[in-house]
Amino acid sequence: MELSRDHQHGCGSPWKRFLLIAILLSFWTHPGFAEIFINTVPTQPMEGGNMLLIALNTPDDILNATWYSWFRPWYPAMIVSCIPTNRTGPCAQVFSPAHTTRKILTHWNILEIRNLTLSDTGFYSLLLDTESGPRNASTYIKVKQADDSISKPKISANTTVPVAEIDSVVFTCHTNATNVKILWFNGGVLLSGGERLQLSSDNRTLTILRVTLGDQGLYYCRVENNLTSATSDTIQLTVNYSPSQIFLFTHPTRSYENVITSDLNYSVVLNCEVSGSPSPLVFWFFNGTECWNRSVYVIQRLSPKDLGNYFCMARNSVGQQTSPSIQVRLPQDNSDIEPIEPDPIYSLSGAPAICLTVAGIAGIIFFIGGMTYSVLNRKSVRKGKSQECGCI
Repeated sequence: MELSRDHQHGCGSPWKRFLLIAILLSFWTHPGFAEIFINTVPTQPMEGGNMLLIALNTPDDILNATWYSWFRPWYPAMIVSCIPTNRTGPCAQVFSPAHTTRKILTHWNILEIRNLTLSDTGFYSLLLDTESGPRNASTYIKVKQADDSISKPKISANTTVPVAEIDSVVFTCHTNATNVKILWFNGGVLLSGGERLQLSSDNRTLTILRVTLGDQGLYYCRVENNLTSATSDTIQLTVNYSPSQIFLFTHPTRSYENVITSDLNYSVVLNCEVSGSPSPLVFWFFNGTECWNRSVYVIQRLSPKDLGNYFCMARNSVGQQTSPSIQVRLPQDNSDIEPIEPDPIYSLSGAPAICLTVAGIAGIIFFIGGMTYSVLNRKSVRKGKSQECGCI
């Protein structure tokens, strides 16, 4: 860490003690926690150049990340805050009073300051809200006056969207400076030659053979000599790959034989989840014919015409992947059951059935008539007896 000794900036013994206290506070960590630290790229930032502040050794349970242009968290000095969606993806950013268009959050743990000025000299700190409590780190930056001996280099690439395991990427660092050292970085990590990473004799080109997903990131080059250095802008490398393993989720849950059983008029849900870059398009097929062009296919009310075999296909510009087939059927396949025929001995049809019906109706009428006659006859007999008793 390099601190200014220029007395016209108020650097005296009290100021040194203040800096010492700030430095000690920035290195304080909770017992048992690994220390978070901020790496500066380049280590000696120059006026007019760019600078990256990269937080390293960060925890996994991050809820919120906030950068400040001060030695500790202080709202008036807040630059930007973000809520990470995950450790590799973008975050939702909230800008604040100290934010300028020159200060860009390229990733939740990487703050880039472009077109540096001498006024950018000072403290910078990062506050992390985690599930285990707040964590913070700070650093001091001294922006040096521009030195025309090294101009800002430019970086280029033959492609920024290569295909995994197929394409190779060639980065070139363009600079007019001589007698300089050229270094390559990916996300703040210094790169060196290897089996797949090849550097030219003067380090002006970096070649990555048969790129993999692990090669994704922000690439930049740095040109330096014994007195000064300059850093290029960054290039984002995104590796494309064909749809990988497909995961199927269904309701009702399918069996080990990929069979879904459901009664008629119930809903059936088929969900096809797959990863790939670019994002794959998903299609559902029913009995070999495309029936839906989304990852989730819902059969609202199962009918006999919906019974059959389903599978999904994921496709992007790199390739395609097909899922195993899923059979949707009723709990019991009624097509295999032979219809029950009536016993011919006890069956009647045609004229015999009509005669039997007429005879039955006639019998009922005769029975009702007989009952009516019997009742009326009893009443008549009782009335005659009553009159005879009255005459005696």
